[in-house]
Amino acid sequence: MTLSTSQRSLPSGVVGLSHADRGPRQERREAVPSGTLLVGQAIKVKGQIESCQNLVVEGRVEAELAAKSLSVLKGGLFKGTAEVDKADIAGRFEGTLTVHGALAIKGSGKATGRIRYQRITIEGGGEIAGDVSVGAEEAAAAPAKREKGHVA
Repeated sequence: MTLSTSQRSLPSGVVGLSHADRGPRQERREAVPSGTLLVGQAIKVKGQIESCQNLVVEGRVEAELAAKSLSVLKGGLFKGTAEVDKADIAGRFEGTLTVHGALAIKGSGKATGRIRYQRITIEGGGEIAGDVSVGAEEAAAAPAKREKGHVA
């Protein structure tokens, strides 16, 4: 496993977790924004992910995440809870997903669980199942109202 940005020529502020150097994909990683965590193929990560702006999953992640964006690439799996502004699912998502902006389910993607979003795009072949509804802002605010003694 490699965790060195200097060996990968990743931009400052980008952490890459990768099992093996796959050559041509290196060019794509050069344009990765600062604050990005890339979990490569054959890598498994468990826990709480903090201080991450963008999470890109090619491997397997079981975690709690609060970030700007989540991208689960084809073959990748995110299992857990995620609250993001934007999500692109080409692999699998299992758990609770709150998207305050746009959720895109690609043709190879599958999202299951409790899914909340403001806008959604589902390509042909993409799947979404479970407790699914529009209104990520309302869903995120509801627990806070209940905690303060209000009933939603």
